[in-house]
This record gives sequence, C-alpha cells and structure tokens, in this order.
Amino acid sequence: MDQSVRLIHITPELPPTIGGVADYTAILTRRLVEVSDGAVEPMLVRAGRQKAKEPETEFPVKDLAGVCSADALAHSITTLADQSEEKAAVLLQYSGYGYAKRGAPLWLLRGLSKVCGDGKIPLLTMFHELYATGKPSSSAFWLSPLQRYVAAGLAKLSDAIVTNREQSAEWLRKHVSGHKPVRMQPVFANGGEPETVPAFEEREPYAVVWGGQEKNEFYEKYHMKISQIISTKNLNRIVDIGVQPSTRTIKLFGNIQISHQGFLKSEDISKHLLSAKYGFLYRNPQALTKSGVMAAYFAHGLSTLAAYRDRTTSKISIQDGKHYLSLEKAINNLSTCNNISWKKIGGAGNTWYKNNAYSLLAAYTFIDLFKIINN
Repeated sequence: MDQSVRLIHITPELPPTIGGVADYTAILTRRLVEVSDGAVEPMLVRAGRQKAKEPETEFPVKDLAGVCSADALAHSITTLADQSEEKAAVLLQYSGYGYAKRGAPLWLLRGLSKVCGDGKIPLLTMFHELYATGKPSSSAFWLSPLQRYVAAGLAKLSDAIVTNREQSAEWLRKHVSGHKPVRMQPVFANGGEPETVPAFEEREPYAVVWGGQEKNEFYEKYHMKISQIISTKNLNRIVDIGVQPSTRTIKLFGNIQISHQGFLKSEDISKHLLSAKYGFLYRNPQALTKSGVMAAYFAHGLSTLAAYRDRTTSKISIQDGKHYLSLEKAINNLSTCNNISWKKIGGAGNTWYKNNAYSLLAAYTFIDLFKIINN
C-alpha cells in the first residue's frame, strides 16, 4: 500500500470463541498486515452481543463485547482514529446474530452512521450473512424484514463491500449506487492452509465429518448412503469433529466406527484432514462458497462429498463432478468408478481453492478496496 492505515477492525467475536467469524477475523487481520508490508496497523474492536473470554490475538483489542451501544461504538471508533497519525478506515465483519439476539443490530447501524458515510471515516463491510429466511411458523420469517433493513442500511453506509456468495452480491448491488464496488470473495479455510497435500494413495482409509448441530440431521437423512460409501470404499471409520452427534444418531451406523474428536485446535484439525481420503459435507449448493468446512476440505486436498440441504440452483464456479461430488452422484458412480476418478476430485478442489479462496488472495481483495476508498 502507498500509505499506512489505522484499521479499526470490528467483529462480533474473536478466538478463543469457536466460530467461523472469529477465525476469519484473526486470520484476515494477520494476512492484511503481511501483504501490506506492515502498512495496515490493526486495532480490533470486539463488539458482539455477549461478553466473552479474554481474546487471544497478537493485536490490540478494544473490548465492547456485551455493550451493544451505538454511542459507545461511535466514541471508540472516533477515539481510535484520533489517536493515530495515520489515516483511519473501518472494516466491519457483519453477521447479524453476532451483534443482536434477533439478528437485527439497529444499534450497530446507528453507531456506524455517526462516524462513517458522507465523507467521514471510510467503511468496508464484509457481509458473512444478510438475513434469515423461513416458514411463516418460524421467527426468522417475521424477523427477516428488519434484518434486511439493517443489512441494506449498512450496505448504503459502506464505501465498499465484500461478501461470500454471488447471490448475496447480487442482493447488495441492488441496494447501493452503481459506482460502489461489491466483490464476491469465497471464504478461506480456518483449519489451516498446507503448502502441499498428500496424494490420494498416501492417505489413510477414513472419512471426516466436521460441523455443528446440522450433523445430526445429516446423519439421520443420509446414514444409509454414507454407510454404502464407507463399505464400498473400504473405509475403516468416520472421524467426527465439532459438535458431538447424538447417541441415537451414532447407532444408525451399526458396526461402522464413528470416532468423535470434539472441538479441536486448528493444527489438530489440519492433521486429520491431511490424513483422510474423504470429507463429508451438508450444505445448500448455493452456499458452498461461504462454507469454511468445504474450504478446509479443499485446502487439504480431500475428495469432498456433499449432501444438499435443499435443491436451490447453484450459481457458483465450484462444479459437482469436478471439484466435489454430490452424495447422489457419488452413489450412482460406486459401481462405475472408472467414469469418475475420485482421487482427481481432491486435486481439482485443491486447485480451485488456491486460485479462488486462499487467504492470501482474500487479503489482496481487501487491500485493493482499501486503496479505492482511501483515495
């Protein structure tokens, strides 16, 4: 970068809190310092809706966790900007539920409106989420309009925008002026990014399932197909990472061993992913570019098998049959393995990751936008 920037980096959570946004913020901050040769001088502002443990980061932190005050946020941003001799910019990591119980943090919008927009401190927003959807019987259905209002308000306030899905980018473009840059940047892996990965033949015969509460639904809906793949491919176990599946769910697999590892450190997750042959995923097809789990599978060269949570049409560059296999396609090709080389799936996914989602590439996306908004 041509000039130094005091980066006021706002996030709902930081490590040791377990979550994609916490890891994303920590990794991105380090990368921004790296690719800018130290021109980016970060100051983290943890402003989530709940108090949390002492943050674990090498960068200074202004802790507003649990405060949820527009005035406190605006005052903190102004003070941090005034304390620096460098030009200031705000980077917001946005996920509504991280800042408000109902996912519509009006206080955040009001606070940023006091100090950003209309030629004030430049604001770059990374939208991890926009708004929830659901059936009329769900709270998400009734809260969605307010969540949309906040997301649209933040988009209009921002000088530049990044998001992780093309559908989200399309929605955001409709709410901002045409000259404002809106970039789609797939999420990077929060389980490590190894420089090299083992060949398929060198890996151990097991599969990984990494995720949260959705795993029980995944196991219950697809246990027969998963078991068929495990048996046909002569795998000896499933290594389960993250939220523990229920006892009833585990019993669905009979004699197939499920080795539950719980919540692991990044380096321990990386070891499992480098050793396994396959990784199972449960996701909407249109949301694959926002999946940190898929990013981790790709980064580690696993042959990824994805079960779809719905049939929403995908508009992304990740291709079923090339970079990963849908579970249905995998089952259909169990007896005709020569038609699809399963081991090539892992290599293609790894190549896509390095060319599209690698954290270094993501950092350059943000740096380019900082150059634009600081001119």
